[in-house]
Amino acid sequence: MKYNQLIEQARATGVASEKKMNAAIEQMSCDLDSIKNDNPALYWRIMRHQHAVLYDRHYSEKFANHDVNRLEYGELDEEGMPTKHGAHWTRAQIEEATRGMEFHPKVNGWDKYVAFNSMYADLCTNMKDEEIIRAAYLFYFCDADWQTDDDCTKIWDYTSMHAMM
Repeated sequence: MKYNQLIEQARATGVASEKKMNAAIEQMSCDLDSIKNDNPALYWRIMRHQHAVLYDRHYSEKFANHDVNRLEYGELDEEGMPTKHGAHWTRAQIEEATRGMEFHPKVNGWDKYVAFNSMYADLCTNMKDEEIIRAAYLFYFCDADWQTDDDCTKIWDYTSMHAMM
């Protein structure tokens, strides 16, 4: 049996009240937590898939912060590890820096937060901030051949393809 079959059967027999559905979601959350430490790749793949369904492949605050907080960049330390982590820019700084740029109506501030900080992490040692802003805008929000559904989800799709967690 598949999970969706279980839910469909509960709906068909009239036992799937909102209260029970919320309890099922809570139990599924507990069950997912039990695999988080043993199999983090599977846990985060499931979480990413669920988030994509709920948010139409756009970022929410929690997932944006999760992905941005995992960014590593900057000079390498004596052990070869990047010395900086997380966001370079705040959402407000990104909004100010991108004022006047046109974005698809479904693009939200969290999409921008991840996109511009991700591009900064990749290019900060070779480009100035203004160049990185322009590069991120062109790469994530102006790539006509990426958009197959007129929804401008490249930052979600791109990060999801490359994310290990």
